Amino acid sequence: MEVYRPPLANPAPGGLYGAATILENNTRLQFGMKVETANCGPSWVWPIDCDATPPDPSPKGEEGRTDWDEHTFTGDVFGAHDNCSALVPPAEAAQRAEQLQRLHESVHVEDKLVPRLLAMAGSPTDVTGLVAAVGALEEAVAEFGFTGVIHAAPHLAAPLYNAQLVRVSGSYLVSPLGHRWAFGAGYADLNETLVATGPVVVHRGPVIPSSGPDYTHNQRLDVAEREVLVTWECWTTAVTIGA
Repeated sequence: MEVYRPPLANPAPGGLYGAATILENNTRLQFGMKVETANCGPSWVWPIDCDATPPDPSPKGEEGRTDWDEHTFTGDVFGAHDNCSALVPPAEAAQRAEQLQRLHESVHVEDKLVPRLLAMAGSPTDVTGLVAAVGALEEAVAEFGFTGVIHAAPHLAAPLYNAQLVRVSGSYLVSPLGHRWAFGAGYADLNETLVATGPVVVHRGPVIPSSGPDYTHNQRLDVAEREVLVTWECWTTAVTIGA
Protein backbone atom coordinates (compact mmCIF):
# COMPACT_ATOMS: atom_id res chain seq x y z
CA MET A 1 0.00 0.00 0.00
CA GLU A 2 1.34 3.40 -0.96
CA VAL A 3 1.55 6.16 1.64
CA TYR A 4 0.64 9.76 0.86
CA ARG A 5 1.98 12.47 3.17
CA PRO A 6 0.14 15.79 2.72
CA PRO A 7 2.18 18.98 3.09
CA LEU A 8 2.34 20.44 6.58
CA ALA A 9 -0.58 22.80 7.18
CA ASN A 10 -0.22 26.25 8.72
CA PRO A 11 -2.30 27.59 11.63
CA ALA A 12 -5.51 29.29 10.51
CA PRO A 13 -5.32 33.10 10.26
CA GLY A 14 -7.53 35.61 12.04
CA GLY A 15 -7.00 34.51 15.64
CA LEU A 16 -5.18 35.98 18.62
CA TYR A 17 -1.71 35.29 17.24
CA GLY A 18 -2.56 37.32 14.13
CA ALA A 19 -3.52 40.33 16.26
CA ALA A 20 -0.77 40.10 18.89
CA THR A 21 2.94 40.77 19.01
CA ILE A 22 4.79 37.47 19.45
CA LEU A 23 7.89 37.47 21.65
CA GLU A 24 10.08 34.38 21.78
CA ASN A 25 11.54 34.00 25.29
CA ASN A 26 14.47 31.91 26.40
CA THR A 27 13.57 32.37 30.08
CA ARG A 28 11.02 30.43 32.11
CA LEU A 29 7.51 31.88 32.27
CA GLN A 30 6.24 29.76 35.16
CA PHE A 31 6.48 32.56 37.73
CA GLY A 32 4.19 34.93 35.84
CA MET A 33 4.84 38.39 34.47
CA LYS A 34 4.03 41.92 35.58
CA VAL A 35 3.43 44.54 32.89
CA GLU A 36 4.98 47.93 33.57
CA THR A 37 3.61 50.19 30.84
CA ALA A 38 4.19 53.85 30.16
CA ASN A 39 1.16 53.98 27.88
CA CYS A 40 -1.55 54.49 30.51
CA GLY A 41 -1.71 56.54 33.69
CA PRO A 42 -2.95 59.86 35.03
CA SER A 43 -2.95 63.08 33.00
CA TRP A 44 -4.52 66.47 33.63
CA VAL A 45 -5.48 69.91 32.39
CA TRP A 46 -4.19 72.98 34.28
CA PRO A 47 -5.72 76.44 33.78
CA ILE A 48 -3.46 78.79 31.84
CA ASP A 49 -4.52 81.65 34.11
CA CYS A 50 -2.43 81.25 37.26
CA ASP A 51 -4.99 83.18 39.31
CA ALA A 52 -7.84 80.89 38.34
CA THR A 53 -9.38 78.61 40.92
CA PRO A 54 -7.84 75.12 40.62
CA PRO A 55 -10.31 72.74 39.05
CA ASP A 56 -12.04 70.05 41.01
CA PRO A 57 -11.14 67.19 41.05
CA SER A 58 -7.42 67.80 41.46
CA PRO A 59 -5.67 68.77 38.21
CA LYS A 60 -3.06 66.14 38.99
CA GLY A 61 -5.53 63.65 37.66
CA GLU A 62 -6.87 60.48 39.12
CA GLU A 63 -4.29 58.40 40.87
CA GLY A 64 -6.02 55.41 39.36
CA ARG A 65 -5.08 52.20 37.62
CA THR A 66 -3.11 50.95 40.61
CA ASP A 67 -5.03 47.70 40.30
CA TRP A 68 -3.59 47.37 36.79
CA ASP A 69 -0.05 48.17 37.94
CA GLU A 70 -0.22 45.33 40.43
CA HIS A 71 -1.73 42.76 38.07
CA THR A 72 0.40 39.72 37.33
CA PHE A 73 -0.26 37.57 34.27
CA THR A 74 0.22 33.83 34.42
CA GLY A 75 0.82 31.33 31.65
CA ASP A 76 0.41 27.64 30.89
CA VAL A 77 2.25 24.81 29.15
CA PHE A 78 0.78 23.84 25.78
CA GLY A 79 1.79 20.63 24.07
CA ALA A 80 0.93 17.78 21.75
CA HIS A 81 2.14 14.23 21.32
CA ASP A 82 2.48 11.38 18.86
CA ASN A 83 2.01 7.88 20.27
CA CYS A 84 3.39 5.51 17.69
CA SER A 85 5.17 2.23 17.14
CA ALA A 86 8.76 2.07 18.28
CA LEU A 87 9.60 1.05 14.73
CA VAL A 88 8.69 4.53 13.39
CA PRO A 89 11.83 6.64 12.88
CA PRO A 90 12.23 8.99 15.89
CA ALA A 91 12.62 12.07 13.70
CA GLU A 92 9.32 11.35 11.94
CA ALA A 93 7.40 10.92 15.19
CA ALA A 94 8.96 14.04 16.69
CA GLN A 95 8.00 16.03 13.58
CA ARG A 96 4.36 14.96 13.90
CA ALA A 97 4.26 15.96 17.56
CA GLU A 98 5.79 19.36 16.80
CA GLN A 99 3.38 19.91 13.89
CA LEU A 100 0.34 19.19 16.09
CA GLN A 101 1.71 21.51 18.76
CA ARG A 102 2.24 24.27 16.17
CA LEU A 103 -1.28 23.95 14.76
CA HIS A 104 -3.20 23.70 18.04
CA GLU A 105 -1.23 25.99 20.34
CA SER A 106 -3.01 29.25 19.53
CA VAL A 107 -6.47 27.64 19.83
CA HIS A 108 -5.67 26.28 23.30
CA VAL A 109 -4.15 29.62 24.34
CA GLU A 110 -7.35 31.43 23.31
CA ASP A 111 -9.51 28.87 25.12
CA LYS A 112 -7.57 29.38 28.36
CA LEU A 113 -7.69 33.15 27.89
CA VAL A 114 -11.50 33.44 27.75
CA PRO A 115 -12.19 33.22 31.53
CA ARG A 116 -9.30 35.60 32.24
CA LEU A 117 -10.62 38.17 29.77
CA LEU A 118 -14.13 37.98 31.22
CA ALA A 119 -12.88 38.15 34.81
CA MET A 120 -10.81 41.27 34.17
CA ALA A 121 -13.56 42.95 32.13
CA GLY A 122 -16.20 42.49 34.84
CA SER A 123 -19.88 42.60 33.98
CA PRO A 124 -20.26 43.41 30.26
CA THR A 125 -22.60 46.16 29.13
CA ASP A 126 -25.61 45.00 27.09
CA VAL A 127 -25.78 46.76 23.73
CA THR A 128 -28.29 46.25 20.92
CA GLY A 129 -26.78 45.38 17.55
CA LEU A 130 -23.30 44.90 16.12
CA VAL A 131 -22.71 48.51 15.11
CA ALA A 132 -23.67 49.87 18.52
CA ALA A 133 -21.55 47.23 20.27
CA VAL A 134 -18.38 48.04 18.34
CA GLY A 135 -19.05 51.76 18.70
CA ALA A 136 -19.50 51.43 22.47
CA LEU A 137 -16.20 49.58 22.82
CA GLU A 138 -14.29 52.03 20.65
CA GLU A 139 -15.68 54.99 22.58
CA ALA A 140 -14.98 53.37 25.95
CA VAL A 141 -11.27 52.98 25.20
CA ALA A 142 -10.78 56.12 23.08
CA GLU A 143 -9.57 58.09 26.13
CA PHE A 144 -6.34 56.07 26.15
CA GLY A 145 -5.32 57.56 22.82
CA PHE A 146 -4.06 54.39 21.11
CA THR A 147 -5.46 51.18 19.69
CA GLY A 148 -5.64 47.66 21.07
CA VAL A 149 -7.35 44.35 20.30
CA ILE A 150 -11.00 43.31 20.17
CA HIS A 151 -11.47 39.62 20.99
CA ALA A 152 -14.51 37.90 19.46
CA ALA A 153 -15.95 34.45 18.79
CA PRO A 154 -15.37 33.25 15.22
CA HIS A 155 -19.09 33.09 14.38
CA LEU A 156 -19.20 36.90 14.62
CA ALA A 157 -16.62 37.42 11.89
CA ALA A 158 -19.10 37.04 9.01
CA PRO A 159 -21.78 39.44 10.32
CA LEU A 160 -19.14 41.96 11.35
CA TYR A 161 -17.63 41.82 7.85
CA ASN A 162 -21.09 42.18 6.38
CA ALA A 163 -21.71 45.25 8.56
CA GLN A 164 -18.40 46.72 7.29
CA LEU A 165 -16.98 46.74 10.82
CA VAL A 166 -13.91 44.74 9.75
CA ARG A 167 -11.39 45.93 7.20
CA VAL A 168 -7.98 44.67 6.15
CA SER A 169 -4.97 46.81 7.06
CA GLY A 170 -1.70 45.19 6.03
CA SER A 171 -1.63 41.77 7.69
CA TYR A 172 -4.25 42.72 10.30
CA LEU A 173 -8.03 42.76 10.52
CA VAL A 174 -9.02 46.05 12.12
CA SER A 175 -12.11 47.85 13.39
CA PRO A 176 -13.28 51.25 12.02
CA LEU A 177 -10.92 53.07 14.44
CA GLY A 178 -8.01 50.69 13.93
CA HIS A 179 -8.27 48.19 16.78
CA ARG A 180 -7.08 44.73 15.71
CA TRP A 181 -9.67 41.96 15.58
CA ALA A 182 -8.92 38.51 17.01
CA PHE A 183 -11.51 35.93 15.91
CA GLY A 184 -9.90 33.00 17.64
CA ALA A 185 -11.23 29.45 17.27
CA GLY A 186 -10.68 29.15 21.02
CA TYR A 187 -12.93 32.17 21.66
CA ALA A 188 -16.18 30.27 20.98
CA ASP A 189 -17.18 30.51 24.66
CA LEU A 190 -17.24 34.31 24.42
CA ASN A 191 -20.55 33.76 22.59
CA GLU A 192 -22.06 37.21 21.89
CA THR A 193 -19.58 39.11 24.08
CA LEU A 194 -16.84 41.31 22.61
CA VAL A 195 -13.85 42.07 24.84
CA ALA A 196 -11.53 45.00 24.12
CA THR A 197 -8.03 45.04 25.59
CA GLY A 198 -4.93 47.11 25.15
CA PRO A 199 -2.19 45.81 22.83
CA VAL A 200 -1.51 42.10 23.34
CA VAL A 201 1.87 40.41 23.57
CA VAL A 202 2.22 36.63 23.48
CA HIS A 203 5.36 35.51 25.30
CA ARG A 204 6.51 32.06 24.20
CA GLY A 205 9.26 29.82 25.43
CA PRO A 206 11.11 27.40 23.17
CA VAL A 207 9.42 24.21 21.97
CA ILE A 208 10.77 21.39 24.13
CA PRO A 209 10.70 17.92 22.55
CA SER A 210 10.84 14.77 24.65
CA SER A 211 10.43 11.07 24.05
CA GLY A 212 9.78 8.01 26.18
CA PRO A 213 9.53 4.29 25.34
CA ASP A 214 6.66 1.95 26.21
CA TYR A 215 8.49 -1.36 26.12
CA THR A 216 5.43 -3.42 27.06
CA HIS A 217 3.53 -2.40 23.92
CA ASN A 218 6.57 -1.72 21.73
CA GLN A 219 5.56 1.93 21.37
CA ARG A 220 7.10 5.34 21.92
CA LEU A 221 5.52 8.60 23.06
CA ASP A 222 6.93 11.76 21.48
CA VAL A 223 5.93 15.08 23.07
CA ALA A 224 6.39 18.70 22.00
CA GLU A 225 5.48 21.43 24.50
CA ARG A 226 6.22 24.99 25.46
CA GLU A 227 5.27 27.68 27.95
CA VAL A 228 3.03 30.52 26.71
CA LEU A 229 2.00 33.63 28.63
CA VAL A 230 -0.32 36.35 27.27
CA THR A 231 -0.15 39.95 28.50
CA TRP A 232 -1.89 43.17 27.53
CA GLU A 233 -1.84 46.79 28.56
CA CYS A 234 -4.12 49.26 30.23
CA TRP A 235 -7.75 48.34 29.58
CA THR A 236 -10.13 45.37 29.58
CA THR A 237 -13.76 46.15 28.82
CA ALA A 238 -16.62 44.13 27.36
CA VAL A 239 -20.03 44.44 25.76
CA THR A 240 -22.63 41.78 25.03
CA ILE A 241 -24.56 42.06 21.77
CA GLY A 242 -28.31 41.95 22.13
CA ALA A 243 -30.98 41.57 19.46
